[in-house]
Amino acid sequence: MPLANTLIAKLARVAPEEVAEMRTWVRTSDADTPVPAQFAQGRHAFAMALVKLVKDRPAQFWGGLLAFVAIPCLALYSLLR
Repeated sequence: MPLANTLIAKLARVAPEEVAEMRTWVRTSDADTPVPAQFAQGRHAFAMALVKLVKDRPAQFWGGLLAFVAIPCLALYSLLR
């Protein structure tokens, strides 16, 4: 399982198998195809958005995760300095 799938599953609190299904659906469908109902609400919608972000803009996904970790570390560093 790709690292992105594991991270998305943990962030969205969904099963890794569901993330794999979402990734398969995103790969095989057209951009105009409506999202299936099971992926359109709640945590599944958040996970689907992240899966689409990984497919369309991987640099933004990984940069965002890096910032998610780096900004609190930098804030803590500036407070302790």
